[in-house]
Amino acid sequence: MGVWIRNADIVMKFTFLGTGCPVPSPLRAGPAHLVAAQDALLLIDCGSGVSQRLVAAGRRGADIDALIVTHYHSDHVADFYQLLVSSWHQGRARPFVVHAPATAIAHMRRQLDAYADERKLRIAHEKRPSAAGLEVDFHELRAAQAIELGKLAVIPFEVDHRPVVPAYGLMLVREGGERIVFSGDTGPVPSLSDAARGAELLVCEVFVDREMMPTPGVRSPETIAAVRSYHMTPKQIGTLAAGAGVKALALTHLVPPGAERAALVAEIRETYRGPVIIGEDLMTIDAVARTVAFPGLYLAY
Repeated sequence: MGVWIRNADIVMKFTFLGTGCPVPSPLRAGPAHLVAAQDALLLIDCGSGVSQRLVAAGRRGADIDALIVTHYHSDHVADFYQLLVSSWHQGRARPFVVHAPATAIAHMRRQLDAYADERKLRIAHEKRPSAAGLEVDFHELRAAQAIELGKLAVIPFEVDHRPVVPAYGLMLVREGGERIVFSGDTGPVPSLSDAARGAELLVCEVFVDREMMPTPGVRSPETIAAVRSYHMTPKQIGTLAAGAGVKALALTHLVPPGAERAALVAEIRETYRGPVIIGEDLMTIDAVARTVAFPGLYLAY
């Protein structure tokens, strides 16, 4: 899914590379999102399948200016090392810049350590022009400390995904003032409402609680309650979007990935009357022209 915002010469595109969750889905890759401006390319999270989805979206890992990992959960960092190697295979010749919480950085360093011998073998045997693309420049992600990428400012804010601490949402701001707000993984929290107020687009995760039934050997009522506690239900999303006055709402990180669409939208629209779009991998939303494009589909809303 992608979002274009245009204001004179200002362009910003938000592509949903992976709209899934830890539950495997053939249609929804692991969490990964791409922000493309004319002068910057930002990847948010690197879930399973991110390298393949980048290629399908017409992009290359080799061209990414920075990676932000929103929190330390496996589905958000699963393909970090493969992304690094595949980007190098595409000709990346500069270190990967990564912004992440200290917990996620520690995990990614362990991935690098685990594959250290493998990298040495590749570098020695494959004789590619540069090994710089296999280097990583880590920066700790902190609330309210803006990351400047050309004309794009990325402002992290803490969300509530306890016991995972810290966890971040992101405010993406162009110099013209246009904003896309990305919830990250979270339950309802005032910081998300504040960041989303009046935004052109709120991209929000969703936990469809009415579809999560107890299943022997898989999930108990206690499991469902625990998972619900650190995600957003459709009713909670509708209330937040309406209160914040967001101009459009898109959903990602669907739990479960096969949630029934019509009922999901109906729940949100009990309180929020703006456009509601259920994200699909590689879908494109033009937030100014108010169109949705997907292979074989083009709609105005």
